Amino acid sequence: SDNMAVETVGYLLEELRNDETFEQFKKDVADANVFIGSLIFVQELAEKVTEVVEPLRDQLDAVLVFPSMPEVMRLNKVGSFTMKNLGQSKSVVADFMKKKKQDDGSSFEEGMLKLLRTLPKVLKFLPSDKAADARTFMMSFQYWLGGSPENLESLLLMVGQDYVGPVKDAMVGKEKVVMEEPVLLPDKAIWHPVAPDIVFETNDSYFNWYNNEFCPDAGIDPKTAPTVGIILQKSHIN
Repeated sequence: SDNMAVETVGYLLEELRNDETFEQFKKDVADANVFIGSLIFVQELAEKVTEVVEPLRDQLDAVLVFPSMPEVMRLNKVGSFTMKNLGQSKSVVADFMKKKKQDDGSSFEEGMLKLLRTLPKVLKFLPSDKAADARTFMMSFQYWLGGSPENLESLLLMVGQDYVGPVKDAMVGKEKVVMEEPVLLPDKAIWHPVAPDIVFETNDSYFNWYNNEFCPDAGIDPKTAPTVGIILQKSHIN
């Protein structure tokens, strides 16, 4: 966007054990407009993140924390939408988590992932003025799950133009950027680096392309050519 420039600073969670790095982390959060965190499940490191972000929460334009320890999830702030009641007895989120654990014995991490994927159903429990901000949080999580540069660009543009003060000011009288829908990869699929599709969701679709398009163009005989398969995470593809 012509109205927005982004500078990002990132940390691996384990880096916060280093005192010098932790001090730099404090400075970076103090200078930030938006804080994003995810998969913070080590108690002592969750406490470090909370120690830094909680006092600065009000001055940050947005705080996005995806599946993490409850105390870190409570830092979430997207407009009027928060998770400050997470873990309390009257929290819709807490009730959902408790029910999921009773139903299928899922862990907190698994339950939170299921909750965030099911968030549209939870929106009906929210006052109307919070629904739009809750949808932004939901979309942010979907972009984050997708993990590609395109998804992360859409995430930053969406949050920036709607919640970051200087960007909102620059957008006055201008049309907002329309975000692309999140591109999400299936949990299991086949990927080939030169395939026209991002991934193939079935063996049949992959071998139809490989045997009938790729091999003839590459001069390969699929009947005699060796096949090597490597197990990858989604992040390796994106």
